Amino acid sequence: MDFHLFIQIIFLFLFCLVLAGLETQIEGAAGWAANLPTWKPVSSKWYSRLYGKFMGGRELTLYHLLVFSLVFIFMHYPYFAGKVWNFSSEFTALSFLFLVVIIWDFLWFVVNPKYDFRSFWGEHVLWHKKWFLHLPVDYWFALMISALLYAKFSLALLKEWLWIIGLFFTLTIIVIILAAAVGILKPKEEFKK
Repeated sequence: MDFHLFIQIIFLFLFCLVLAGLETQIEGAAGWAANLPTWKPVSSKWYSRLYGKFMGGRELTLYHLLVFSLVFIFMHYPYFAGKVWNFSSEFTALSFLFLVVIIWDFLWFVVNPKYDFRSFWGEHVLWHKKWFLHLPVDYWFALMISALLYAKFSLALLKEWLWIIGLFFTLTIIVIILAAAVGILKPKEEFKK
């Protein structure tokens, strides 16, 4: 992994961390905008059903449409700052988008002072409906799509993608350790309210 890519991954991780922290302040312990005064269309509408199919059965909310749009636009900013667009770079941007969504979502559980991280698994997280190997199926699916988009059928790029995953994983472990050290993983009474 070259230095430029290393710095890019650090930057994306910090973006995920800030986004997760911001979202914990907006949502509190109630994930997937459960207690937010956001627009939620009738679930029988065609676009609600379509969204639910793509989002693992989750409810359509304007909050999530906006925040996902923000992240999508952010990931494409380099093309508006002079980077030349091509299919290969777009696949890389989309690959990183899928990784950002996974890391951002997972960090929500880690840095949320109102959520007990020990309850991350399975039946305690109602908006992640299907689980495999102690992680939401959505994470595994997003990882596969990210790998396919990044590797573009190249073993060398797949190896680079694995280094990227390793760096994201290492940074996440560091945040988990720091969160445990400051007491976020086990919410204190003043944060539960």
